[in-house]
Amino acid sequence: MPIANQGLPHLVSINGTTFKLEDDKGFVLDTLDLSGIGTFTTVSGGFTRTHLSAPAARKHVTSVMGTIATTSTTDSYIIAPEAGTLTSVTLAPLVALAANDTNYITFTITNLGQAGAGSTAMLATSDLNTTKATGGQALAISTQISLTVHATAANVTVAAGDVIRIRATAIGTLANTVTVPVFLLKFGGTT
Repeated sequence: MPIANQGLPHLVSINGTTFKLEDDKGFVLDTLDLSGIGTFTTVSGGFTRTHLSAPAARKHVTSVMGTIATTSTTDSYIIAPEAGTLTSVTLAPLVALAANDTNYITFTITNLGQAGAGSTAMLATSDLNTTKATGGQALAISTQISLTVHATAANVTVAAGDVIRIRATAIGTLANTVTVPVFLLKFGGTT
């Protein structure tokens, strides 16, 4: 039986002294053997992210973007699951795109805030977050690439419920469309 599952990782008893730490989808994050500890009690309200290791406290949000056209901008949106910070972004497309310094994609992520009017850049504004041949990354079929988050802490801080826009902007004319790119955003925090 979960202990105070509020969308956070929670403990599930295996045999009374051994527990597994699961996320809210049932994925086992860790197994704990407490047989040598004796008795322990949780406080009312259960565990918060401050009680967990950084990996166990991380929230993941996936966004499937529509096909990126050869000459336009394509957007996808998520809602920040809790207060915290954006720690990493991974992208995996279903189609390859060769790196090119003239015809490329620039990836941006913007925190639009609660009202949808914010403009805080959450990714580094550099060629690292492009498909440029010089400084960027080519896209390979179903292969993950990491995008670079902004180095300024204030830029990657979110409040629960912030609207986050993920944008792919085609510069020039791409060699082909990029079908169904999937973005994985990981958020860490202390709440």
